[in-house]
Amino acid sequence: MAKAGKGWLAGLMVLALMGCASSDEEEIGIQVSPLPEIEATVTADVVWRASSGDGIDEYWSSLSPEVAYGKVFAAERFGLITAYDQQTGKEIWTQNLRREFALGALKKNNGARLSAGISHGFNRIFIGSENGVLFALNQETGEVDWQANTRGELLSDPAIVDGKVVVNTGSGKVQAFDVDSGELLWTYELTMPSLVLRGTSGVASSQGAALTGTPDGKLVAVFSQQGAPIWEARLAEASGSNELERVVDVDSKPLVLGQTVYGTAYNGNLAAVELRSGQIKWQRQYSSYAPMDLQGNALYLTDSSGTVYSVNRQNGLETWANSSLTGRMVTGPAVIGNYLVVGDFEGYLHIMDRDSGTLVGRLQIDGSGLYTQPLVVDDKIYLQTRDGRIAVVTIG
Repeated sequence: MAKAGKGWLAGLMVLALMGCASSDEEEIGIQVSPLPEIEATVTADVVWRASSGDGIDEYWSSLSPEVAYGKVFAAERFGLITAYDQQTGKEIWTQNLRREFALGALKKNNGARLSAGISHGFNRIFIGSENGVLFALNQETGEVDWQANTRGELLSDPAIVDGKVVVNTGSGKVQAFDVDSGELLWTYELTMPSLVLRGTSGVASSQGAALTGTPDGKLVAVFSQQGAPIWEARLAEASGSNELERVVDVDSKPLVLGQTVYGTAYNGNLAAVELRSGQIKWQRQYSSYAPMDLQGNALYLTDSSGTVYSVNRQNGLETWANSSLTGRMVTGPAVIGNYLVVGDFEGYLHIMDRDSGTLVGRLQIDGSGLYTQPLVVDDKIYLQTRDGRIAVVTIG
């Protein structure tokens, strides 16, 4: 089974066989837009910066900062995890998981290859590896409370669901582990097509259900207690003249608001799904694998070419679209007050007016690139670059 990677620089790449660690190699034709000229009406300022090891290099990763317990947690691919004071950026503790992979049964895995996380809950933080290992660390000290082997790579953030840590693995196995012991509680198997995107959907939760996207174009809901299926909703049908055209992964983590679940598929649709029944309320054709955000009646997404959209969440009608950043490997958008922020492959944080989509400001964090959706907590933006730099930014 092969994987098509989300491209570094532009577009999609055909990568190696499923299960390998990948750096991006071959581009498939999306033209990179030049940095657009803007008339800045807002400014962005860095509150503090830090360096989290060697970053992720050019490898695909979902590692991003997590803010909890008065700390900012950040990790690099090679095993270093650091906790910083949320207000000052002062280092509190570090943990190097390379040591865990240098001994015993994990020695064969050739390094940490951290790729998924960070998540938090129950006085712990959780992080996963391409080697198929899930770690739980004490948030106060950084000590490893437990580790568990998973049946596949971990490529999206672990989720805390009803006292369990639930992961969606790259081999199509959704697994739940006891949050205190790491004991495997259940496994739910997804259908795996012959070619999939590199990456997996994160897991959302609501009303006793774990919700996630599948590699064959669906949203699924399973009971969090035992992993039994509840419903599935199809967001995309595989079609086309070759395997790449038939890729229909749902890699964006579902968003839940009230009784509605929102999801989007690559080569498929953006859809609103009824939480209890799985019936589709509305769907519109968009191709996306990036995380979404919502505020009020607006749902915000970045499509696979880098165009950013605002869509009415009640009926799916498009409010605005900004295509000035196409080909710049634009991250998923994040709402902060009256603005929307996205990052790009050259390390720019772009600021948009939330009502119109107009670019109103930007700030370059560094030249190595921003690769994950910005994290907004308490009117501050938390960012991580490919070289491992952490930046906390305010706008105004």
